[in-house]
Amino acid sequence: MLIFYILLGLFLQYSEISGFQTLPSPIYGGDYYYQMGSVNHILSGGNPFESSSMVGGIPGYLPLYGILCAGFCKLFSLDAFNGMIYFSLVIFALSSLIWFNAFKKIFKNEWVSLIGTVLANGISIYPILKYTPFTKQIMIPLFILALYLTVSDKKPINYVFLGIIYGLLAISHTVAFVGATLIITTFIIYEMCKKYNSDKINGLKEYFNENWKNLGIFALFGIPLSMLYWYKPLFILQLFRPYDRIHMDTSDFGMINVQIKFVMDTIVTYLFDISSIFGIFSSIVLIGGIISIIKFNDNKSRFSKLFAISSVLATFCYIVTEPLMSMNFIPQYMSSFYLWAFSLLVSLCGLEYVGKLLNKNSKNMLFFGSLFLIVTANSAYMFSDHITTDRWIESARSELPASYVSLNNYLADNTDINDVILSTKELSFALNGISGRKVLVNRWAQQNDPYMNLPKRDMDAAIILYGNDTEKKLELIKKYNIQYLYWDNHWIDLEYQFDDNNTLIGMYDPLVAYSDDSVKTELIEHNVSYYEMNYWVDPSQKRDDVRKYDLIYISPDNYRSYQMPWKEDLNQYLEEVWNYSIDGQEIAVLYKIRVE
Repeated sequence: MLIFYILLGLFLQYSEISGFQTLPSPIYGGDYYYQMGSVNHILSGGNPFESSSMVGGIPGYLPLYGILCAGFCKLFSLDAFNGMIYFSLVIFALSSLIWFNAFKKIFKNEWVSLIGTVLANGISIYPILKYTPFTKQIMIPLFILALYLTVSDKKPINYVFLGIIYGLLAISHTVAFVGATLIITTFIIYEMCKKYNSDKINGLKEYFNENWKNLGIFALFGIPLSMLYWYKPLFILQLFRPYDRIHMDTSDFGMINVQIKFVMDTIVTYLFDISSIFGIFSSIVLIGGIISIIKFNDNKSRFSKLFAISSVLATFCYIVTEPLMSMNFIPQYMSSFYLWAFSLLVSLCGLEYVGKLLNKNSKNMLFFGSLFLIVTANSAYMFSDHITTDRWIESARSELPASYVSLNNYLADNTDINDVILSTKELSFALNGISGRKVLVNRWAQQNDPYMNLPKRDMDAAIILYGNDTEKKLELIKKYNIQYLYWDNHWIDLEYQFDDNNTLIGMYDPLVAYSDDSVKTELIEHNVSYYEMNYWVDPSQKRDDVRKYDLIYISPDNYRSYQMPWKEDLNQYLEEVWNYSIDGQEIAVLYKIRVE
């Protein structure tokens, strides 16, 4: 039956993605395009443990998915786009096998494991084209399996496995890694408390005597792997964050009302979901599972209870971290990784208990067989509904704009992977996505680098483009080693929108910095116009529960003209090396910046 489910999922997914000509995501600001830039970066020889979009940064999207996808591309001679699309098939098959084997190891019941696999790895969440769902569907079940093995059997090889998975989580997803750290710590503290309660200090000594070798083995494998990502932030950057990355585009958990609402929403989502028949069923099964793990004390029940407690602690630790450190570990992501996994484990405990009540094999077969068909049919239906209603799925059937195809070909043939291009933030985002080439400025959310001074880069870009000090411009061009400047006919409208009377009617993603007297002084010194406003940093997250800041925006008053918005003193250093025209009108131009 597992093979049937895998084949069904592969067939449904392939029948849809084989018609894709672009990614099902907006080219300006779409996560999948930033992920494609990461894959392009690796395919072009870039260091996967460095930023895929800015020279000197850390990876915004952690590199494990990109490394594996790039390897898949090279193995089958695919470009980044096709590699991502078809690698999703591999993820589905592999994830199904991992989830099934993890559940089988825990529950020793093939029917429970099969149904758990369908619930955990539903067809409707595909295609997977990004590091976050990859982590959820591949790394989380591996972590659960590895953790269970160390709890149920203290063999050193199990700690080797856990150490490897823990280290790989560090290069797969930061929140998942932090969550795994907190969960492992909770398990260790629990075992230490058991020993302490049995024989006080002697009990603790006994614990360390019994486990120091295994814990050392875990550290020996886990820490070096985790340092592939964490060495630079810890020992070079010393965790210094020049701007508030955490609160700028997620719910502000510094607000009490947001904290309380998240708790209540979580309870309703998992225990009292009445939004659909399937939601009601899921809540009933979860409540039944909670009753069963309280009632029984076998290995899986003890593991599920402790995993549940540690997942809750990891998710809701913002209650402590926000007042003490003014930070959190993105509870929404933590919940999607670990509360979701714990609810699944506990629900399966409930299903297994029902199976035990149905003593006869025929009743077991009828109950579990029917349930398998129902959840599989529901997953297939949700996939079909997703495909027909998602507007980005529809857009993926259209070709990439010809100008970007032509530009990508030029960049691939004539530039190095670490060549830096200057443009607006949204145009830079698109350029990096299609080519993997580096940019001076980018969308802050996807850049996702809390240690790089993105506000400073935005202001330096403004001085280069709109300032009146040529020597300062040349100094900054050399500082960032900028080789190219890119313009197209969306330069202005991706920052500001005007009506037919040239009246400003909207703003999207202009150059921005946090309000500071030194920044304002520098802009005034270089004659760059700006204005101030208390507003959201991320243009896609304008919500009441997201924090606003006092911001400095580079004004549209700086635009000199439509086709050359920058100050004219820059033109003497620009050489047109590529352009794209429609009906004789240039709509996109790439300039080589030639500075002695």
